[in-house]
Order: sequence, then C-alpha cells, then structure tokens
Amino acid sequence: MIPRTERYVMLMASLPSIRLLGEKALPINPARLTERMKLLEPEDRDELMTIASILSWNRIDTGDDDAAYVARAERILSAIRSATLREAALERLEIRTLIAALRRRHAGEEAPAAGTVWGIGRHVETIRRNWTQPDLGMARFYRWVGPAREKLEAGDSVGLERLILDVTWQAAARHEFGHEFDFEAVVFYLMRWQLADRWARYDADAAAIRFAELLDAALPPMASLEVAA
Repeated sequence: MIPRTERYVMLMASLPSIRLLGEKALPINPARLTERMKLLEPEDRDELMTIASILSWNRIDTGDDDAAYVARAERILSAIRSATLREAALERLEIRTLIAALRRRHAGEEAPAAGTVWGIGRHVETIRRNWTQPDLGMARFYRWVGPAREKLEAGDSVGLERLILDVTWQAAARHEFGHEFDFEAVVFYLMRWQLADRWARYDADAAAIRFAELLDAALPPMASLEVAA
C-alpha cells in the first residue's frame, strides 16, 4: 500500500498545471482526471464528494428551498475536517450569496425580512441591512461588488460571468497557498479545473438567455447561482 504522503506527491505530480483562466483547451480531460482521482484515500474521496454536494451546481438539489439548502450547507461545512477547505468553501458560498442578493435586488425584490434564512456566511445580515445601498454594504470586503453590479445592470452576462469566475479563481488561490502535495492541493486543483472548464465551454448566447431567464423568474438566491461556479 502506498503511504499517504507519497500517494499525494504522485497524484499532484501527475496533474498538468492549469495556470490561466480562459484557456480554450484544458491540459487534461475529464476521463483522465477521473482516473487520476483513483489515487485518493477513501476517506478523502468521501470528503471531496461531500464538499462537491454544496459547491457543484449539478449536485445541488434544486428542490431545496433557501432554508433547507442553507441548513444542509452549514451542516456540511461544519463537518469538513480541513480548516483550509472549510474556509475556502465558506468564502465561495459567501460570494454566491452576494451575487444572489445583487440579482434579487435588480429583479425588484425587497430586502429579506429580519430572521429569514436566505443566504450563507458572515455577511448575510450586513447585506440585508444595506439592501438599498449600491454595494449592499460590502465594498469594504469585496472590491468587485461595484463592477458586478454595473455589469448586472447593463445586462452584460458575459462580463458578469467572467468577473465571477475570476473572483472565485483568485479566492481559491489565496486559500491554496502553502498546499502543494496534500489532499487540499488536490481539491484546489479540481476547483481550478472546474472553473477553467466552465469558461472554456462558455456559450455567450446561451448565457445571455439564461441570464434573462434568471432575472424574469426572480429565483431564490441558492437556486439562481449557476453562473457563480
């Protein structure tokens, strides 16, 4: 049996680097990536699937209402063993919550009522209290909120999606620092691959249609986050 440390050195060494968001041809395809993941320790594979259940759009149960999704996400977050991955997952969900708030307000919705469970993270109440402010009271935490609002209001679906992908990419890079040959490094690699793949397959026309549909439907925040990666 391969020792854990050696196993992850082997795994990371087998993965080609993904350095730029926007590459049209990824250096490794899904089949080969899946094959490489067979080197994961069983308990780490289970944890990866658990994290994916709240971060990957195609794993979100769209039958959940806001409260049910938030409760499930918070339960999973608290169970993540790695503090680094727990913090990274939390920030990603906070980014989604902020984008969802911008969309809801743009669609004409009022601020969520006090005590309503509608988002995830440390800024939910700040956003609710500052609903009428252009930046939702969040510019001091996220400098990109202003440009995101401008793109949303201009109907620039391509620009908004690119901005969100860039923000998510940069957030992952911050949390990844110091992890090179461990389970955390593998998870961050998969996050980068997912973001790069999403942009490589991006269809601007389809995105514009999806963007308009989301606004027209005024979907609840956790169910309206497909573009938030």
